Amino acid sequence: MRLVINNVVLFVGILCLYLSFSPPINAADGNNPLVAHACEKVKAKDLCVSSLMAEHASKSADLATLALISIKVASNNGTNTSFYIKKSLDTQKLEPAVEQNFQDCEDNYISATQQLDGAVSSLVSKNYKDTKMFLESAIDDAITCDNGLRKMPGNQLELPHRNIMFRQLCINALDVVLFLTTFKSSYLNAIID
Repeated sequence: MRLVINNVVLFVGILCLYLSFSPPINAADGNNPLVAHACEKVKAKDLCVSSLMAEHASKSADLATLALISIKVASNNGTNTSFYIKKSLDTQKLEPAVEQNFQDCEDNYISATQQLDGAVSSLVSKNYKDTKMFLESAIDDAITCDNGLRKMPGNQLELPHRNIMFRQLCINALDVVLFLTTFKSSYLNAIID
């Protein structure tokens, strides 16, 4: 009897070890089909899919993890744009109106990245209402920056393009979070019924 138990334990251990190093079953081609499903309802579907699939963790992620990854993608983009703004202010001779718009956008990006940090914390604690609020605030910060940039003379600098990308990544993150909450709500209703 003891030999049988030892063999079962050994088999289960080897099976667990094998499964931990094998690719996810649902990702035979290296792609997680849940990514396309999560991005199905977003306005910028191609950006959503490409930005999530660029993250290695998405290959085997569940829907909640994909929502977290989408917020992190937006946050990383916002941080990079914030660095771009700071570098432009420090190294370029900008016209006074352009410089003021860049300074305003710098403040917007500081706020937006803080909002995205709050969204991550709220999502991890499954407080979806606050997650949505933080993401909407980050989107508002991007819109505020955009409104200032539209008044900017020339508008030939890179910041308007970066800001559009950041805003869209935030909108995508919000849409994925909304899909997650809808999915969870539908799932819970199906269990109750």
